[in-house]
Amino acid sequence: MTITEISFARAPMGANSVLMHGFKIAFAEAGGEELGRDFSKNLSDESSFQVVYSGSRVTAADNGQGRICFALDTPYEYSGGNLLIDMSYSSIEGSMYVWSWNPDGFRFLTANGVNSSEGMVSPLVPVVVITGE
Repeated sequence: MTITEISFARAPMGANSVLMHGFKIAFAEAGGEELGRDFSKNLSDESSFQVVYSGSRVTAADNGQGRICFALDTPYEYSGGNLLIDMSYSSIEGSMYVWSWNPDGFRFLTANGVNSSEGMVSPLVPVVVITGE
């Protein structure tokens, strides 16, 4: 499948849009079923993330249907398996919330800053819609 868009189910709290500086989304193949705190050890075969969307100033906004959508700058060739989605920004203006769900195991990892090498694992995962051909 060629992934062309990623979107998130927006929860009805916070602002309808936020401005993110230094925003990027990158994809990679996961090295296992669960995430660990060390970011680099979550990748398969020491592969690196492929940046699929970036912008120095990006407005993330509800599309009027309860979704926050990002049409990818670079489509991603997904061959199956567990997909890592890395989202980062240097600063943000505003607060927006997305729906999440609780699968088995730790499948979401957050960090305290863009230069962190480790983070906190969580069982709560944002609801993500991946679109492609």
